Amino acid sequence: MVKKRIKYSKRYTEILNVLMKNGFGFFLKDLGPFHFLANKNISDTSVLSKSISERIRLSLEQLGPTFIKLGQLASTRLDMIPADIARELTKLQDHVSPMPTEEVVSVIEREFGQPVDTLFLQFSPNPVASASIGQVHRAKLFDGSEVAVKVQRPNIDETIEKDLAILTDLARLMETRYEWARNYELVGIIDELGKSLKKELDYTLEGKNADKLRRNLQSFENVLIPEIHWAYTTKKILTMEFIRAIKFQWFLEHADSTGKQLVANTFIKSMFHQIFLDGIFHGDPHPGNLFVDDQNRLIYLDFGMIGRIPTSLKYDLASMLIALKNERMDELTYLVLKVGKPMQNVDTFELHSEIEEIVLKYGDAPLEKISLGELMNELLHVSFRHKIRMPKALTLLAKTLITMESIISELGTGLSMVDMAEPFGKELMKDRLKPTNVWKEFEGKLRDAFDTLSDVRKAIKVVSKKEKLQMEMNVPEIKTFIQKLDRMSNQLSFSIVLLAFSILMGSLIIGASISSQRTFLWDFPVIEVGSIVATLMFLWLLFGIFRSGKF
Repeated sequence: MVKKRIKYSKRYTEILNVLMKNGFGFFLKDLGPFHFLANKNISDTSVLSKSISERIRLSLEQLGPTFIKLGQLASTRLDMIPADIARELTKLQDHVSPMPTEEVVSVIEREFGQPVDTLFLQFSPNPVASASIGQVHRAKLFDGSEVAVKVQRPNIDETIEKDLAILTDLARLMETRYEWARNYELVGIIDELGKSLKKELDYTLEGKNADKLRRNLQSFENVLIPEIHWAYTTKKILTMEFIRAIKFQWFLEHADSTGKQLVANTFIKSMFHQIFLDGIFHGDPHPGNLFVDDQNRLIYLDFGMIGRIPTSLKYDLASMLIALKNERMDELTYLVLKVGKPMQNVDTFELHSEIEEIVLKYGDAPLEKISLGELMNELLHVSFRHKIRMPKALTLLAKTLITMESIISELGTGLSMVDMAEPFGKELMKDRLKPTNVWKEFEGKLRDAFDTLSDVRKAIKVVSKKEKLQMEMNVPEIKTFIQKLDRMSNQLSFSIVLLAFSILMGSLIIGASISSQRTFLWDFPVIEVGSIVATLMFLWLLFGIFRSGKF
C-alpha cells in the first residue's frame, strides 16, 4: 500500500484536496498518514451551508469519470446507501469536455487497424453526446446506413484502475478507524462497484445486452431498440443503428395528453415485461436514456446497466408481493430470509416486527398511492439493518421502479403502476404452475436434498474411519447412529418422492384449470392413472426399503 501511495501520490493529493474543499477534512485526522491534512482550511466556506449528500455529489463530480460512474452505480444500491444520499447521487452530471476529433479518430483507427475513411462513408467530427467514459458521433456506412458510433476515451481503463486502487486503500483505512465503515463494509462495496464499472468498459457486453432486449421486446410495436453493427464494434467502439427521435425531456414538456398516455402505457408495459416475464431489464431507464420518435414510439438507449432476475427469484418476488397484499407477515419474513443471505444470526422476532410496520403502513393505502419502489426500498433497508445481504438484482430493481414511478408522475397520466403490474404477476404465477416448471423446481429440490444426505453420510463415515480408535472409545454407538441415519434417509426419500409426485399431479390439474384452453388433461383419466402410478411407486419403494432392513 505504501508503494501505491507513492506511485499515485499526485492523484491522492487531488482526491484529498477535493474532500477538504467540500468539508470532509474532519475525518482525515483519524486516517493515519493523512492526519496532517486535517487542519487545512476549506477554500470555500459557503460549502458548509450545503447538505452532506449534496457535498458528496459535488465531490464526485469534481473528481472525474471514475467517481461519477461509481456514484451513479452506488445510487442503485438502495439497500446500503442512505435514501437522501442515493437520491442526490441520481443527479450526478458529467462535466467533461468532448474529446478532440484527432483523439476520436486515433482510437477508432487503433481498434480497427485501418483509416476512418475506409470504415465509414461519412463521419461527423462533432459529437452528438459526450460523457465521462466515451462520446457518440454520427456516421454513415458505405451501404448508406446511418449509424451512431460510441467511442471510449483513451486510457480511461488505466485511470479507473488507479482510482479504484486508491479508493480501496482509503476504504481499508476507514474500516480500521470507523465502526460505521466496518458496518457498511466499505471495501466490499468498492470492490463490487468496481467490478460493475469495469464491465461497462467493455462495449461488446453492452451490444449483447441491446441485442437481447431487442429480441425480447420485438412483439412491442411501439418500442425501438437500435440494431448493433457488429462488424464495426469492439471493446472500445460500439456502432449501432441511428434512430431519429427527440429527447424524452422535450417530449415531457411539449407532447399532448394523447401522446403522453400512449408512451406511458408503452413504457410501463415494456418494462414490466422485461422484469416479470423476461427476467432481464434495462437498469437505468431515466429520461436521458429514453427518446420518442414522430410516431410516439419509445426508444431505449444505453445498455451498460442491465438487471438480471433468475426464475426462482422472480417467483419469490411474486410471492412477496402476494404476501404483502394479503398482510401475511410470517410468510413475508420467511421470504426475506430465503431470498437474502444472513451474514450473522438474525433476530427473527425483531425482523418480523419491522416488516409488520412496513406492511401496516402500506396496507390501508389505495393501490394508486402505493410506490412499489419505495416499498421494496424499505424492505431492503430492513434487511440491511439485520445484516441480511439481498441479491444485487433486487436493489437495482427497486431503483428502477422508483425511476419508472418518477417518469409516470411527470407524464401526468394518472396511471397506476400497481394496477398495471397485476396482469404480469398473474402471468408469472401461471408460468410457475406449468407442469414442466413445477417439475423442474422440485427436481432441483430433490437433487439438493439427496446431495445433502449423501454428503452428510459420507462425512460421518470418513470421520468414523479416520478417528476409529477415538470413536470406539468415546462414542461406541457410532455404528448404531449410522444405521439410524440410513433409516432416516430412506424414510425421507420415501416421503420426498411421494410428495413430489403428489405436487406434480396437483400442478398438472391446477395448471390446466388456470389455462383458458382445453388440453389433453380434460380427455385423459389423470386421477385414475396417477393413482395407479402412485400405488406402484409406493409398493416399489416400500419393497426396496424393507428389503434393505433399514426402515
